[in-house]
Amino acid sequence: MNESTYKPIFISGVPRSGTTWVATVLGSGKDIRLLTEPDNEKYSYLAKQWKKSLYRFPFGDSATESDQLFNFFEQILKGAYPNNQSYINHILNQISTGDKKGNELFVRMKDLTLEKEKILPGRPNLLTSILYTLTKDFWLRKNQLVIKSVHSGLCLPFITHHFQPKTVLIYRHPANIISSCLELRIFDRNRNIYKRKELSKTLEPYQSQIDSLNDPLSFMGLQIGIFYYLWEKQIESNSDWYEITHEELCINPEKKYKSLFEAIGLPWTQSVETKIKNMNKPGTGFKPNRITSNLIDKWKTALTSDQIIKIQKGYSILPIKHYAEFRI
Repeated sequence: MNESTYKPIFISGVPRSGTTWVATVLGSGKDIRLLTEPDNEKYSYLAKQWKKSLYRFPFGDSATESDQLFNFFEQILKGAYPNNQSYINHILNQISTGDKKGNELFVRMKDLTLEKEKILPGRPNLLTSILYTLTKDFWLRKNQLVIKSVHSGLCLPFITHHFQPKTVLIYRHPANIISSCLELRIFDRNRNIYKRKELSKTLEPYQSQIDSLNDPLSFMGLQIGIFYYLWEKQIESNSDWYEITHEELCINPEKKYKSLFEAIGLPWTQSVETKIKNMNKPGTGFKPNRITSNLIDKWKTALTSDQIIKIQKGYSILPIKHYAEFRI
């Protein structure tokens, strides 16, 4: 059942790029259902079932043939999918792996296995539909669906080709992203996506430089660089994707968000404006509350000069336009 009567809005970016902030603001609009990280195996029980044969960051371009990937995102894009905050998801998650640490182990073991062999896919279509009917979202029937995912960065062309959502892509300075990942101990700062077979042709001209990297921070910079490089090339054939940087939003949040709402066809309301103002306060951890003026160059004081150089070494391998001044 298609919950949304309007074209879904799909927000993506790398982890710690500001997608939660953007999703929270967009989700505060009138008659909007916000679905956050439905494909995150660490928080979604169903994502673990759907992604048994898929990497943490699954790959898919417009030519990819994958029933598994199609069926999974079809459930998500039509809205017939329970939110991670639902009681049923919390209960099933607790029963299956216990906690976030157990889920992280599951993800790591699955990705290591996929590097060596194929895993039979799980296709819990019926289970997904049943669990969705047990949530309040099934009964509320809001018109506009907003989806936020930081693990879809390698399959955005696939999603666009098959489902045509309004895609909002968030960029953030690589040093700020890594600084935040280090602070919060986020493992997605490096999932070794440079080793993926699907990217071998794209990365082949730069392989000797990649092989010369020998520090975790450099590989973190490389991973962000790969995502940005791919998106910059993909935007050439997906001109309707809306791109914005975290820094632009921080400079003048109300003005930039108002432009974003207008660009993707969402009504601007006083409640949205109030939400932005109320979030502009000190915050910690994964909560999106932040003093925005303090975030733009935070990496300059949060990282040492040695850490910055190591990040630059990885980020500079690919010819990336975003944050070109950071490349060496």
